[in-house]
Amino acid sequence: MATDKKKQKKDKQWWKKSTRIVGMDPVTFKEWWRIKINRVQLISVLVLVFMLSGGVFFIVFSYTPARYLMPNSVTNKDRIKIENTIHQLKEQKKKVNLMGNYISNLQAVILGEVPIDSVYNTTAYDSLSTDEIEMDTSISSVERELDQNIRSIQEQQKDQEQALFEHLYLFDPIEGEISRKFRIPNHPGVDIVATKNAKIKACLNGVVIHSSYNDQDGHTLILSHKNDVISVYKHAKEVFVAVGDNVSTGDAIAIVGNSGKATSGPHLHFELWSNLGPIDPLDYFSFGR
Repeated sequence: MATDKKKQKKDKQWWKKSTRIVGMDPVTFKEWWRIKINRVQLISVLVLVFMLSGGVFFIVFSYTPARYLMPNSVTNKDRIKIENTIHQLKEQKKKVNLMGNYISNLQAVILGEVPIDSVYNTTAYDSLSTDEIEMDTSISSVERELDQNIRSIQEQQKDQEQALFEHLYLFDPIEGEISRKFRIPNHPGVDIVATKNAKIKACLNGVVIHSSYNDQDGHTLILSHKNDVISVYKHAKEVFVAVGDNVSTGDAIAIVGNSGKATSGPHLHFELWSNLGPIDPLDYFSFGR
């Protein structure tokens, strides 16, 4: 009975037992250092080491690039941000591609690679539906209704053009005499005869999106302006700007010339385009008249 009590008392005091750790010379057995620690102290040290290790790991995997090594559930917030950023980049890339296609198609029309009558005012006629036309046995009634619709659409386009240029400051690209006026589909611009070596100037602030030379039109410049306005300058003798250059209203961009086969003397062929198609420059420019 007494033995059992001693055993129980001994078991209750197990945590008070000490452990001595000694460092000594393996040859002479001379002690270098010693540590005496009981089990409570040992447990405390282990808990402290565990807490410090946990703190270090938390800092490393929360505030350093090492956090990307953690599972997705842990870095879910960062993953959502990255996915949103990628989505925004894709949307911007899509818009850039659409704008690039628009500019490429417009250049093809301006440079004569696509017939202008195949694209000019197609939106106007496509917008006409059979519901807008009164179906009648009389042919003249149908023709009259169609004519009214076409005239209405043309007036709307004219109003849109005026609203487009209402707040824009337009600068005459050159001063001279009009030798050939705007006519669709064969001549979507005007020809201006000017003095020799006269400077051609930008009609609006914009960016040079095309600069080339070909046998037909000679030196050609195309500028892109705000509100999807495009200006075209052909038959130049020399150009001062390159693709990607930003130009301001009134900046000299070229010199009047006679380059290309589609010309009989020094002049500027000038065109003005919007998303509605080619526009008569004489409605908005005086060219010094």
